[in-house]
Amino acid sequence: MIANEKLSRARAILKDKSSSLNLYFITRELKVGIARSAKVVDKYCFKAWGSDVSPELEEFFVKNLERQLDKVLESESYELEPYDVISDDLPNRLYAYALNNALSFSDVVTNQIIPGPNNPIKSLADVKNNLWAYCLKMTSSEGCFLIFRKLSKGKVVTDQNQTIKEKVSSYFDSTTAELKASLQESITFDDKLDCLFAEEEFFVFRKSGFENIVGLEEEFNEAANDVVDIVKATDLVEGIEHIEALLKESKSLLKTLSNIAKKGHHHKLNAEEIGKMRDVLHKFEGKALKTTSEGKLLLEDKIDVGYFIKLLNDYYKQGMVSGDFYGTNSGRLLPISN
Repeated sequence: MIANEKLSRARAILKDKSSSLNLYFITRELKVGIARSAKVVDKYCFKAWGSDVSPELEEFFVKNLERQLDKVLESESYELEPYDVISDDLPNRLYAYALNNALSFSDVVTNQIIPGPNNPIKSLADVKNNLWAYCLKMTSSEGCFLIFRKLSKGKVVTDQNQTIKEKVSSYFDSTTAELKASLQESITFDDKLDCLFAEEEFFVFRKSGFENIVGLEEEFNEAANDVVDIVKATDLVEGIEHIEALLKESKSLLKTLSNIAKKGHHHKLNAEEIGKMRDVLHKFEGKALKTTSEGKLLLEDKIDVGYFIKLLNDYYKQGMVSGDFYGTNSGRLLPISN
């Protein structure tokens, strides 16, 4: 079933007067026996907590859902693409991502939220410390769909174990023009949505939020470090520590290395490839590729790292029809039809 049909069915469920809305908070914790620093991808477990919502809050959520779905379904310019780590930064793109790629997050979807969890929330304090996201489940006789949005504990106020002398939340009373103390628990919801799940597939509205929710950043880290390790093992590059240092502070580098891992270019690194890199860098940047006296590629600073990562990711491309040259980190390998 194509994306538009799935989204149209979600819209029909939303419009059904007999449909119901359920709110779930999702928490994330390390699996027992696994250290936070462990170099494994699937190291977290997710848990869904059900919560009742007032009619006013339900109306807020439903209107936001309607607006997002209408925006996609009523626009002929929206295009569906398979999810990629790095893609062209163009408007009106919807990305599809299969549930079976979502590792441990798939459990909270298929085994907890869809059948309905047995964890009703008693207080926001139950979820505050490990709060990860929230989910809206819309159900009717036609089926169900889910909406996810990233959340953090900074959105929650509980005043648990703290007195008014230590911390205070407040609200403005317009009848008296006073700012007053509020000891009630509260949570802030905005009008943004990160992704929709329907019939075994995520449809991604906001990539950064989606990547956080399902744990893709953990995968990016693992893939990026694998690339660094493989490049290091070739013994053809000196100064790998500069890549490792930048990797700790640059999300862009993290995603680019993950993209390289997906395409597998790092496995081809050899003396011949370094020769090609030298020619390409001189052609497009007018720069000389630094090398050591032994002929190894030399990285001395973040500028060197930037050029090397571009070359390893095939940043410099040529159009097959126009013959024009382009510079982009995006792009996926295509099969050649005979």
